[in-house]
Amino acid sequence: SYEIFISYLEIYNENAYDLLDKAHSEVDIENWKKIIVYEDNYSNIMLKNLSMIKVENEQQALDLLITGNYIRHISSTQMNMASSRSHAIFTCIIEGRNLNSEVMRASKINMIDLAGSERMKANFQSITSVETKYINLSLSFLDET
Repeated sequence: SYEIFISYLEIYNENAYDLLDKAHSEVDIENWKKIIVYEDNYSNIMLKNLSMIKVENEQQALDLLITGNYIRHISSTQMNMASSRSHAIFTCIIEGRNLNSEVMRASKINMIDLAGSERMKANFQSITSVETKYINLSLSFLDET
C-alpha cells in the first residue's frame, strides 16, 4: 500500500512559511507562523509549523500546489508581471509498505522554484528593495532543509 503526503513552504525575506496553512490567506504576513528549523535528539533536521497533508490522488496534490501559489508573494517587474518574490519548495513524500511485512520505504521529491531576480529600478517601493536584497540571502535557508 502507498500513502502520499504534500508540503509546500515559502522562503521570503529570510523566513520560511507554510503555504498550506489556511490561516495565512486571511492574515497579513507579519502574523504568519514561521517555520522553525531544528535538529532532534537523533540528528534529524525537523521543520516545526510545516503541515504534511495526505492526498489520495493527483488532483488533490495539484489543488494544494495551486492553493499555495495563490498566497505566495509576487510582484511585477519590467520583465515579468507576476515575478515570484520568494523561493518555494513543493515536497511529495511517498511511503510504500509491503502488506506482508513491517518494512516501509519512503521517497521524497522536492520541487524548488527560485525567486525572480530581475533588476529593479530605484524608484520601486522600498519594500521591493528589501525583497530584492533578501532573494539571494534566503538561499542559505535551503542549506538547512
